[in-house]
Amino acid sequence: MMLQRLLFLTVPILSSARAFSSTSCVSVNNNRIDASPSHFRCFASLIDSLPDLNYGLSDEEFYLWLKEQVQDVPGRNTYSTTYEDSLNAIVNWRKRYRGNPSLWKRIFKKDRVIKEFVESAPVIEFVKRAVVESKYNDDDDEKKYTIIDLCSGKGYLSMFLSEILPKDKVDRFILVDKAWAIASKKQTTELKPHHMNWDHIYGTTATDSNDSYFTTWPIPLYTSKQDLKDSCNQRQMKKHFFDKIDGPIIILAVHLCGTLSLKAVEMFNNNQEVKLFALKPCCLPQMVYANRGDVFRIGQHEFDAKDVCSNGQFNKKGWTGPPRWHLPSKFNCWADNLFKGINVGGSSSDDESDGFRVLLSSHDGIKVKDDITIQVDGGFQNTYMFAEREPVTPAIWDR
Repeated sequence: MMLQRLLFLTVPILSSARAFSSTSCVSVNNNRIDASPSHFRCFASLIDSLPDLNYGLSDEEFYLWLKEQVQDVPGRNTYSTTYEDSLNAIVNWRKRYRGNPSLWKRIFKKDRVIKEFVESAPVIEFVKRAVVESKYNDDDDEKKYTIIDLCSGKGYLSMFLSEILPKDKVDRFILVDKAWAIASKKQTTELKPHHMNWDHIYGTTATDSNDSYFTTWPIPLYTSKQDLKDSCNQRQMKKHFFDKIDGPIIILAVHLCGTLSLKAVEMFNNNQEVKLFALKPCCLPQMVYANRGDVFRIGQHEFDAKDVCSNGQFNKKGWTGPPRWHLPSKFNCWADNLFKGINVGGSSSDDESDGFRVLLSSHDGIKVKDDITIQVDGGFQNTYMFAEREPVTPAIWDR
């Protein structure tokens, strides 16, 4: 029934666009489409784009369509509850931006959004458990979490979590990225070409009240322009975030490229106020570090740059660089060294490893490195790292 509805809505659009000639039309007979192969591909492509453009789908139909798109993606069964929560979050985004189709189309690019929450599902699951189950300390159970989303991009991870997490447990998200403009109480609207668009956070709603989208998020999203590679920015973050926030802090570091992962680990190590940490490293460091003979240091751990650096990088068109056959072993070495650099204090009192999961704990905290198959078809960046400072919450770590 939904297919027929989509088809009848689409035919006038195709006709007006002259996508079909007068002698090559589409007919609908018992849910069958009769057309030439090229016309069918054009038609199917347009149908696939309909939800992006909000043509003819109710929120319930949009949810069912979206559910079909993720039916067979990696992790669907392992993180089934998180997937349902994330689908409902996307539906809520759609409701939020109703009446502003250009903004919705910019935010909801189907493949991009699905990729984001598929690869973020283990982190979303971890944060859900942490926020609901963990305790900061016996005297501060009522203090809310602040979640810092490093290299956030548009903020998809925080956007999911804002819809999913309990409002009485989380005070705010801080979306850290060097591409944001500087936000202040007096001026949050003037963007320059090199700035990332933040209308989905600070823009004006399409309602009669002309409220800001900022007020519509269940848990507030704040942006912060910071370059993690700039030592001055790191000092500013310590001064204005870690030293001032009254309550537990969670650092999320998903898809951090190259040496940014080092900076994230250092940020956790150097700030005892950070209760929980999640890291999913991405691209390897560039060869410039190896050519200089650099040695990377994180806390008490150090390793040679030449062991983990590589030429080439991913971009919007895919991989650019030499053949990738040697990258998985280098990435595993990179991930192992990052994990060794995460400092949960004290000497290890417990060491578990089953080939896919490594757990290290001490009297000061716990850390885990998990190999979770999310990227397939040649993808190999499937390492996730999680850490918690004492008091440790068993419900987070029990499998």
